[in-house]
Amino acid sequence: MKKYIFASALALGLAACGGGGGGKAALVKACTDDGTSTAECECMADAAEEELDASTFDKLVQAANDGEEAAEEIMTSLTPEEQGKFMAFAMKAAMTCSAS
Repeated sequence: MKKYIFASALALGLAACGGGGGGKAALVKACTDDGTSTAECECMADAAEEELDASTFDKLVQAANDGEEAAEEIMTSLTPEEQGKFMAFAMKAAMTCSAS
């Protein structure tokens, strides 16, 4: 389920503290806790930090830190435009990172 959130919300959203190593570490932990390989999770976290705007990245990390229920609320708080950009990013990252 966390991979869905990371992919939906990172896949939805997925630093309460905004960028930096702590934010990426939270994303990687949430992703690996769901059984995804560390390499794939690190790839997705790196892509999130590079491609998402700071606000969306922060929401994604907050979702990773707060758990599944909070993640749904956080991700639905995105505007339709933000949701579209996030989903485009998530699909691209999932395809790129799963291939590596």
